[in-house]
Amino acid sequence: MPAFVNPFVSGRHRRLTQLAIWLIVTLALLTAGHWFWNDQLRESLRSEARAKLAHFDTLQINVTTAIAELQRTATAAPCSDQFIRELRRVAFKPDGLNEFLYAPGGVVTCSTSIAAAQPPIPLGAPDIAADRNGGIAYWINKRLDAIGLAGVTASVAFQEPFAVVVPSHSGSADRLSWVRAEFVIAPPESSVWPLSGDAGVFVAATSGDANAAPLSMLHAVACGDSHAYCVAVEADVAEIARKWRTELLLAIGLIGFYAIWPASFIYRALERCWSLEQRFRRNLTRESVICAYQPILDLRTGEISGCEVLARWRDVDGSEVPPDKFVEIVASSGQTLAFTRMVAERAFGELSQCLPQNTRLQINFNIFPRDLDSEKLSEVFRVFEDVRDRFPLALEIVESDALAVESAESEIEALARLGIRTYIDDFGSGYSSIHRVASLAIHGVKLDRSFAMAPSESLMARMLVHALEMIGSSGREIVVEGVETRDRLDLLIKTQRVAYAQGYLISRPLSIERLVAFLASHDAASMLTSEARAAA
Repeated sequence: MPAFVNPFVSGRHRRLTQLAIWLIVTLALLTAGHWFWNDQLRESLRSEARAKLAHFDTLQINVTTAIAELQRTATAAPCSDQFIRELRRVAFKPDGLNEFLYAPGGVVTCSTSIAAAQPPIPLGAPDIAADRNGGIAYWINKRLDAIGLAGVTASVAFQEPFAVVVPSHSGSADRLSWVRAEFVIAPPESSVWPLSGDAGVFVAATSGDANAAPLSMLHAVACGDSHAYCVAVEADVAEIARKWRTELLLAIGLIGFYAIWPASFIYRALERCWSLEQRFRRNLTRESVICAYQPILDLRTGEISGCEVLARWRDVDGSEVPPDKFVEIVASSGQTLAFTRMVAERAFGELSQCLPQNTRLQINFNIFPRDLDSEKLSEVFRVFEDVRDRFPLALEIVESDALAVESAESEIEALARLGIRTYIDDFGSGYSSIHRVASLAIHGVKLDRSFAMAPSESLMARMLVHALEMIGSSGREIVVEGVETRDRLDLLIKTQRVAYAQGYLISRPLSIERLVAFLASHDAASMLTSEARAAA
């Protein structure tokens, strides 16, 4: 049995169980909330990366457009005054590009800032060759002091014979305060060239090593269509949590508060699922039925003449459940006859295998009034058919329902013809009356234990003698159960109206092994009164 159902079976630690379920629900909600929060953070990072990337998309279009415009409009003699004016006319456009170079063969001879370079200034080998980027070559983060731009470091885009100085830029101006970003050139099959931003973000975001960044770091990367340029962003969840700790603590408190309702619902559902009734209905089998045997004493001889079979049920946790806990469940579920069959089969197996062959005991079984059907009962107790000489049967009709005298009479007579005796059980506690006892052809009456257990001077104790006289006058055998004291046993013997008795004074209900030992050690003479022992 799973350990978590123990509190529902035993009923102990109810508060602790409710608290544990609440904690589990709260943790589940917090986990879901954390997942949702992280998902929203990731989406925010992706949106931020796309927003920053849009700047580079525009910048690439502007570079391509500017070079095409220069190639189309700068037609004057190279580096002439008119040529410089044509360069500057394109530079005045509001696209953020205002420094153009005339550099045939990669050698700068003039620009919008210098009329003529003396001597010409070679740009050197490009960082990204033209054939790898659609005809445009790039120099990344190049110092431009030599061409008149002192202290300026920028990238240069070149397509014969013009070059465009591309200023460094961090991207979108609406940068989230908790986001770190890095802008890189990352052409396929080439090195990554950082442009600006927070160094190391792109490597951390694209590294295949799970330990490249702390677990609390979230990353997102957005690249252009050719993947020549990318934006990588990252956010430290722990840092964000510290900044928003007040809001997060409030959210955790609300989650804990609202977790009370689903936790209560889950607890009630588990409690119903693992209630005694549901456990009994799911786990009632012949193997789960336990039989206890309470010896019945013949007051005339002091011998043990029979035993009553008392059913127990083994719960899923291995504990034994007494019949008063489940008899109503059996009755309400309509399994009374099936349950009686399980008890009969279990008892037969134990009695026939464990008791010595020379043992003769009357075996009493309890049956429900609704099951008083001779045909069905004969089928239920068919297992005893071949051992009736050792184990004659008696059925005790429990007082759980009213008994229809007319139909009951014919069934009792039919059972008698089959050799099965019948008794009214717990006389005086339910529907039975002396009229019913006299009307039915029963073999005997079992007097309710409240008579035998009542204090000596109580009303019930005084009524015991009168009850014995009334029942005795009907000619029925009398069995008194609940005998717990020697004085009460002696009283019953002296009345000479009681044939049999059972109770804790004689023996408690026993397992089959203890019954065997009890029968072997029973001293019949010790059960008789002193006068009876002297006479014997």
